[in-house]
Amino acid sequence: MSTLSVNNIIEKTTGAGVQIPGHVVQFQHQMITLNSGTITSSSMVDLPNVYVDITPKNANNIIVFETNFTAAVTGTNSYARFRVVDANNSDTQWSSGTYIGATGYKVPDSWLEVVIRTTNPAGTTNAMRLQLQALVTADNLEWAWSGGDRRICSAMEIAV
Repeated sequence: MSTLSVNNIIEKTTGAGVQIPGHVVQFQHQMITLNSGTITSSSMVDLPNVYVDITPKNANNIIVFETNFTAAVTGTNSYARFRVVDANNSDTQWSSGTYIGATGYKVPDSWLEVVIRTTNPAGTTNAMRLQLQALVTADNLEWAWSGGDRRICSAMEIAV
């Protein structure tokens, strides 16, 4: 077995990057402040300020999207569903499957921590704005019970 020790790796071709499968290529994040808000829409709408911008280095690389916030629904049979879209590409759904998370079913007026974590191939090397969207089946989806919660929304690109 051989050992390779280096102090500095420089890409041979500018912009080509160094890709090691399974390693983080880049990490982008945005600090978000969730002031109190409400959604009453039964179709997908943006959660204000819950997005992250990223320009993938390779369209085949995997991106992990993550965020969390406190939310509640009103109404006994109401619940919220979530997805991620690329807002720079006409809100094309980026997350796989119909939905990537839910909250509030049969627990009305209870503040719950909503954790969103999903992964998908980048699918492009163009600049993306990965935007979280939500719908509520009835009544309301409310967030940031304390107002002014500071959270992060992040995207991590992993080489394949």
